[in-house]
Amino acid sequence: MRPWARAAVQGAACGLMLGLVLLIGGRLWRPEVAAAQAKPAAVPDVVKAKSFQVVDAAGKRRAGMAVDSDGNPFLGLFDAAGTTRARLAMISDGTTALAFYDAAGKGRAMLSIAKDGRPSLMLLDSNEIRAVLGATSLTAIKTEEVTIRPESSLVLFDKDGKVMWQAP
Repeated sequence: MRPWARAAVQGAACGLMLGLVLLIGGRLWRPEVAAAQAKPAAVPDVVKAKSFQVVDAAGKRRAGMAVDSDGNPFLGLFDAAGTTRARLAMISDGTTALAFYDAAGKGRAMLSIAKDGRPSLMLLDSNEIRAVLGATSLTAIKTEEVTIRPESSLVLFDKDGKVMWQAP
């Protein structure tokens, strides 16, 4: 083979090898460059779903947000056993409520704001309502005794903000 032909074949082979190296090499390093130069993904303005759940490392539901079968929105917090421990909800009549539950799932306390703005706090034992504190009333229900400890106090005010009753 003549020297110029040999040089041409060698040049073509080198060119082919260089092309392959650049092509393969480009594929190996291009994604890194592209990823580094890529713009962050756009954040949607609105995300819609029928429910959202937050799970722990084991995949157990620990919090959830949804709309119940009556169309009322709620947010629930769950313990490791899956029992509801707290719930924030809006009720059909416009009342909002925050309820707390024991480990057995029984309601123990509920703070609510009625549609007309009247707040109330309800305290329950394992079987029934024991006390309700409203903006204009305090009711103890089926209580054998009421104990007010020295370190605590209870003050009731009239509509003008004057003390009506106080213990101790």
